[in-house]
Amino acid sequence: MTAPPEGERPAYKDHPLWNRAIALTRDAYSLADVIRARDVTTAMTLRRAAVSIPAHVAGALTATGRRREEQALAARGALAEVARQARRDDSDQARRLESAAADLDARVLFDFTSEAGTFS
Repeated sequence: MTAPPEGERPAYKDHPLWNRAIALTRDAYSLADVIRARDVTTAMTLRRAAVSIPAHVAGALTATGRRREEQALAARGALAEVARQARRDDSDQARRLESAAADLDARVLFDFTSEAGTFS
């Protein structure tokens, strides 16, 4: 992958999956801020998993072959961790985050999987 010319936005930042990943990360950080006072570990784990999602989505969008598969799988793993941490909180905000993580996971799976069930 070559870097875009200086001052130019990378193409992956215009992709709907990356934008959804960024939005989900913001939502996860918001939930982490709410729960930090009562559960520091969950808040920290939630942030750590969430921040890796856009990075892995960007990696999958810009890579090919095995590296693309690895990045997509890593994004899905981080999404699963965000959903798991969200389930630890019993709030509407947490349930919305869990649902958004599941939706994005399905989209990542669909977009990076060929019809034959293997990564493209």
